[in-house]
Parts: sequence; structure tokens; C-alpha cells
Amino acid sequence: MGLSEEQLKQAKALVFDYMGTVTDWLTPVATALIATAPQGSTVDWTEFAHRWRKEFFIYLEERVNSTEVLPLHDVYDHTLTRCQTGTGIEWSSEQRERLIRSWSGLVAWEDSREGLQRLRQKYLVVILSNGSTRMLIDASKRNKLEWDMTFASDLIGAYKPFPKTYQEVIRVLQLQPSECVMVAAHAYDLEAAATHGMGTIYVTRNTEDRGINLDNYTFDLTVPENGLLGLASALSC
Repeated sequence: MGLSEEQLKQAKALVFDYMGTVTDWLTPVATALIATAPQGSTVDWTEFAHRWRKEFFIYLEERVNSTEVLPLHDVYDHTLTRCQTGTGIEWSSEQRERLIRSWSGLVAWEDSREGLQRLRQKYLVVILSNGSTRMLIDASKRNKLEWDMTFASDLIGAYKPFPKTYQEVIRVLQLQPSECVMVAAHAYDLEAAATHGMGTIYVTRNTEDRGINLDNYTFDLTVPENGLLGLASALSC
């Protein structure tokens, strides 16, 4: 059972997805792909970037029963190879590292900084991300985003949407599940969070959930525009 608007306003913590929800991952990754493109290439590099991100989640799903948690770098490296296979595209080792590092070049959406500042006056605001701790710290400092806590994949020892990620946030914050609200631009993330009793807020971003029929999902609140500023207004912050 979901949370009412009033229950959302009375929650204690907003738990934010980072890549895609708070920051733009597509621009830095597509820019790096274009910069390293072989001469004469006709590849649509924006579509290639989306495919790379999709392969990331496919690969994690394939490893759902594995007890080994691969470093984020290795996951990106492996999935880049998957996307590269059969294309005839070749990159040097240096170029591959540059492409993998591009995922750390996250740029905050224009509404994120002010929106978070407003929300933080009322709620604990924390990150729950598949990114690494260092990636999230560096990106947040660069974008001047302030958080109360960062839950990264390498700290938790798991990637979303595996149960441990959501369970650890609830445990560490010492809150009831219904006092924690997952905020994301990804239906899969919110669907998983809801199974642990967390509230769900969907923030629409034009780079995310392409091809996903959102009519198949139910969220406690949907923010259709203005990103985190729209969220702050919806929650009376």
C-alpha cells in the first residue's frame, strides 16, 4: 500500500537516485564517445550511450545470484565490450579508460541544487546510487550539491535494485520504511523500493525510462516537470 500526499510530507528522509534523477549522465558520456569516435564513423553516439547504460542493468540482472560484487569500473568495462562487439569499432586502452571515466563527469540538472536546498530544510536528503563513493563525492562537490549521507554501491556491497541496497538505507537511517521515500526517474528503482515499504516519487527526466510504459506503474507522487524544484513545491518546501 502506498503513501498519501500527507504521509509523504510527514516522512523523515528522501532517498535520491543520482544518475539521471539529480544529474545528467548522458551529456558527458555522449560527448566522450563523440570525441573518441573513429574517423568517418556514422554511429549515433547518443544512442550508443543509451545502449551502454541499458547493458549495465542487463549485466547486473544476469549476475543476480552471484556473491561477487564487481567494482563499478569493471562493470562499465565489460558492458562497453558488449556494446562494441560486432560494430567494428576499436578503441585503444587509453581511449577506453577515458570513456569509462566519462561516467564520473555527471552534471547537475539546473533545478537540482536549489531544489535540494529547499528539501533539505525539512527532510534528511541522502543518495542511494549504483555509482561509487568517490564518483558521488567528486560529482557532488563539483556541482555544489549537499547531502546528509551517501549510500554508494561499493559501500553497501550491492547494486540496485537488489534488496540489500534499500534495506541498508532503512537500517542505517534508523527509520521505519514508510518514513523513507525513494525519489527517482526510473520506474524499476521505485518499484523495488516499494517492495520494502518505502514511499515512491517519480521525477520525470527526458533522458530516462525511454520506451517504458509508465501506465504499468503506480507511484505515490509523480513530478511531471521542473524536477527537484517541482518536487520541493509539491512537498510544500
